[in-house]
Amino acid sequence: MVEVIIGSIGVTAPYYALENLTITKDEISAEFSAEQPMDNEAGGIAAAEVGRHLAVLGACALARSNPVKKKHYYIALSAVLCNECQETAVPAVKYTGVAKTLDIDKRNGTVSAKLMAPDKTLLYTLATKYYIMSEPLFQKLFNAKKQEYDHSVLDNPYRKEFPLSDIRYSDHTIHARFGPFRPEDCSGHFISYPCIPVAILMHGLSRVAGKLLGKIVEDESLRYSVVFADVNAESFAFAGEDVYMVAQYSGMENNDYLFSCKAERSDGTEYGTMLLRLSRV
Repeated sequence: MVEVIIGSIGVTAPYYALENLTITKDEISAEFSAEQPMDNEAGGIAAAEVGRHLAVLGACALARSNPVKKKHYYIALSAVLCNECQETAVPAVKYTGVAKTLDIDKRNGTVSAKLMAPDKTLLYTLATKYYIMSEPLFQKLFNAKKQEYDHSVLDNPYRKEFPLSDIRYSDHTIHARFGPFRPEDCSGHFISYPCIPVAILMHGLSRVAGKLLGKIVEDESLRYSVVFADVNAESFAFAGEDVYMVAQYSGMENNDYLFSCKAERSDGTEYGTMLLRLSRV
């Protein structure tokens, strides 16, 4: 059953990095390690990387619940990530994720997930809504984006920091270019259709918001934690496409700094948006 689930969710290694996938009566769980460099974000694992692994685990939960045991693409449309442990977490060798299907039909699914430290401390929760797409439909819709490249390369791009360039500040706003991304930089997401993962885009947005926070408080080495993120994915960004990041500071609430963020094309078409709360560490 585990092998069937892993082979039917659309993503593969190295983007899929779950270990010891386990099925219980109502839930599905797995372990994983932190991979993504964190820039100035504090803690043991980047919040966007938490979103990555828990969203993949959520796809596994939906694949388990899906009565049609064929390959599908479980596309995350929106997600809300909450930091449940405000203290800066010590890096752990392994984290444990747990996910549960809340509802599913032929085209849509909703999953709740949580991340726990080795001592069972609850670190994050994630609520994700997915669009469920059959493999033939996915191939039909994105045929023009198909790119063949060498899938045998063992390098894991998710262990590196993707570059930010052309950084500009103005009126409590930051603009930056993200990437560029080669097909190999999207390995496992998806085979022959190299799509920049939403979690990677959101990590880029967190980083630019963190840089803007450093400017606002006049401390560019400032460490911060992600308290809350409300993410909406508008469209796919594929390898080779330009990606630009914009974050705007919108004030404070309960000592947290609030930002409105978006990833977009050069013509302003949005790939995704995020409302973000950051806390100084």
